[in-house]
Amino acid sequence: MITDVHTHFWTPEHQRSPWTDGLRRVRRTLAAEPIDQVTLASYRRSIAPAERSVVFGLQAIASGIFVPNDDVAAFVAAVGGGTVGFMSVDPTRHDAVEELERAHEDLGLVGIKLGPIYQGTSPLNPLTMRVFAAAERRGLPILIHQGAIFANAGRLVDANPLLLDDVAIAFPDLKIVIAHLGHPWIEETVVVMRRNANVYADTSAIANRPTMLARGLAAAKEYGVLHKVLFGSDSPMVSAESSADGLRRVVADLGRISLTTVTDTELHDILHRPTFELLGLPDPGPAVSAPFHTTIKESAS
Repeated sequence: MITDVHTHFWTPEHQRSPWTDGLRRVRRTLAAEPIDQVTLASYRRSIAPAERSVVFGLQAIASGIFVPNDDVAAFVAAVGGGTVGFMSVDPTRHDAVEELERAHEDLGLVGIKLGPIYQGTSPLNPLTMRVFAAAERRGLPILIHQGAIFANAGRLVDANPLLLDDVAIAFPDLKIVIAHLGHPWIEETVVVMRRNANVYADTSAIANRPTMLARGLAAAKEYGVLHKVLFGSDSPMVSAESSADGLRRVVADLGRISLTTVTDTELHDILHRPTFELLGLPDPGPAVSAPFHTTIKESAS
């Protein structure tokens, strides 16, 4: 069973510049169809052949995107079984922890998507650390963008995955997934994973940077943490099928790039990792379709 741990939901109403400008650049380089609107039909196409997925919005006022968690929960219900929803909270907002609690208790969202650099802050800012603390108390895993971005919010020095070592030490029971292998700091991500039992990384979007992905896979194997690499796509920018194909191509060519190779069995294990079980996520149950209507509660302005 393939699990896609990294998929997005948003509509044009959730976005403004500079986020919209960045999406246009991404589409020119990665996507074959519009990516500013995620619909039920486009989502199902994009995650195939994954049978399970994690979907989330993003709340990053500094970057021009604000997806209400109510809309994410409604989208999850409409997609039906196989998919669970993660909330997002912007740590710079005074009500971040209250929104986390509401999204978990009232909306049934079971994890948290953060992007400190998109949100104009650092993972070590006390405002962000209080979110980590609340997540650990509630047993909610964090998927965090800790790496380079296409927007100008935040500081690159605050986006280095090495900073998550301090987070993992402070919150040892918190499960953390570093998105995109923390590019371009691939090796830093690997050593943070090796040092901290509950830190993982995903492959989302990184297949489009094959040399970097090859370095990451080789380093993860050499440091004994290849079993902590999870499959992700970055839908709608990159489909699950395209991501899986890219991963296969990189693994097939790895012997020409690195002295360390990844076997077919190890590739199969990355694609079929029991991600829900590793992150303590609930079984999403059988597929049940429902109508979907967005309710824009708050804009990014």
